[in-house]
Amino acid sequence: MSATTMGVKLDEQTRTRLKSVSEKLDRTSHWFMKKAILQLIEKVEAGACIEDVVGPDILEKDSLRHSITLRRHMNSGS
Repeated sequence: MSATTMGVKLDEQTRTRLKSVSEKLDRTSHWFMKKAILQLIEKVEAGACIEDVVGPDILEKDSLRHSITLRRHMNSGS
């Protein structure tokens, strides 16, 4: 199985929290991030929608920042 390294930008507060919870579980930050990503992938593959993942209370703000569809629309000039 080949693997590709992918980067995730985290602010200092999130990095500190990640390190803390990883240490609580006696695991590396890498293990924690990989586990979280795989669990979210499985949740979406099982049928979860964006509201299940993000939560309706912050969905609009999140979509404005991270939606692929909105980015394509804004970049096309439409």
